Amino acid sequence: MSGAAGKGGLAASRERIAELDREILRLVGVRMEVARQIGEIKRGQGKPLRDWETEKRVLDRAERAAGEVGLDPELARSLLGTIIGGSRVEQERLSYSEYRGQVEDVLIVGGLGRRGQWFGRFLQDQGHGVSVYDPGRGETRFPRAGSLEEGLARSGVTLLASPLDTIADLLRRIAETGYEGVVFDIASLKSHLAAAIVDARSRGLSVTSLHPMFGPATRSLSDKVICVCDCGDAVATQRVLGFVRETAATIVSLSLEEHDRVISSVLGLSHLINVLFASVLSESGMDHKFLRRVGSTTFHSQMATTETVVRENPELYYAIQRFNPNRDELYRCLQRTAEEITRSVQVGDFAAFARVMARAASWVDGGRTGSEGAGVGAEGKGTGRDRGIPTDEAHAAGAGVAAEERIGETSNVEATP
Repeated sequence: MSGAAGKGGLAASRERIAELDREILRLVGVRMEVARQIGEIKRGQGKPLRDWETEKRVLDRAERAAGEVGLDPELARSLLGTIIGGSRVEQERLSYSEYRGQVEDVLIVGGLGRRGQWFGRFLQDQGHGVSVYDPGRGETRFPRAGSLEEGLARSGVTLLASPLDTIADLLRRIAETGYEGVVFDIASLKSHLAAAIVDARSRGLSVTSLHPMFGPATRSLSDKVICVCDCGDAVATQRVLGFVRETAATIVSLSLEEHDRVISSVLGLSHLINVLFASVLSESGMDHKFLRRVGSTTFHSQMATTETVVRENPELYYAIQRFNPNRDELYRCLQRTAEEITRSVQVGDFAAFARVMARAASWVDGGRTGSEGAGVGAEGKGTGRDRGIPTDEAHAAGAGVAAEERIGETSNVEATP
C-alpha cells in the first residue's frame, strides 16, 4: 500500500470511528432516558435508588454479551459500570433529591470554601434561600452577609462550614446574639466541641451536628454516608435531617464520642498510613517515576490513594490528627503493631508474622481482633453500617491566625480519602 493510500485509508477509518462514537453516545442517551423513567417508577414504589442485585445482573449480562461478540468481558463490565453510575446520578437528581419540608433561609458560615459551596448548591436546588458569611476573598453565586450578625438576622438555619478551631468560638458568638434558629456544624471531629455545645445550649441555642463523609466533588449521594450526632436537641436534629432524609444517602447516628472514635480510624489512621508510605519511599533514594514504571498492582493501588493525600493542605491533615481525642491510643497501637511485624522478621519468627496477617484478615472478613486491636476502632460500636468512606473536610488549625480571618481560609481544600 502506498503512503498516500495509507493516509487516505487512515482518515476514512478515523471518520468511521467518529461516526460509531456518535452512534454509541446516541444510544447511551436513549438508555439514560429509560433509566430516568425507571428512577421515577422506583421512587413512586418506595424502592431504594440502588439495586445491587439488578446491577450485578446487568454487569454479568454485559460480560456474556461481550464474549459472544469477541470483546474483552472486563472492558464491557467497565463500560457498563460507568454508564450505570451515570444513570444513578440522573435518577437521584430527578427523583431522589426532593425536599418535602418547610423552605428555609440558610446562612453558611465559611461559605466560600468548596464544602460550603457544595452545600449551598445542594440546598438551593432544594428550593431553600442561601446566603454566606465568610470574611475571606473569593467569588460565590450566593448573596454575602457583611457580618455574622447580618447573616443571622435573615436566616432560620445556620451551617458552620469553617475550620475546626473556629467552631467553638462561633457557637459562643451566635449564642450571645440570642439567635432563635438552628445551628449545625459539619466538622470532621466533634469531641472538642462538646463543652461549647453544652454552653451554647444552656444559653438557649438550638444545636445539632452532621458529618458528610464525602467531598465537594460528589455528584451523587448514592452509597454516601452522612453521620448525625444529636446534641440533645431532637427537634434541631430532625429539622436538619430534613435536608438529607429524602436523598439516597445513608444516615448513621452516633454520639460525639462514638463519632470521633470511628473517625480516628477512617480518617486519622488512613491519612497517617498514606503519609508514612510516601515519606518512607521519599527516603529510599528511588525515583517516583521509576517506581511507578516497575511497580506492582498492590503498589499502584496504594499510590492511587497516597498521591491524593500527600498533595493536600498540611494544615487540614494536621488538624485532623491534632484534634483527634483518640490519637495517643491510635499511635500506641500503630507503634506496637509496627514493632510486632518488624521484630518477627528480624528474629526469624514466621509464626508471629503469620499471626499478624491472620488477625488482619480475620478483621477484614468480619471477625474480631481481640484486645490488641481495640486501640484502633472499638469495633465501630453504634455505627450502623461500618464503612470506610472517603471524606473531605474544609477545616484546618492554622496556629496563630485570628479565627475571624480564617473562617473560610482552608475550605477550598479538595477531598481525599
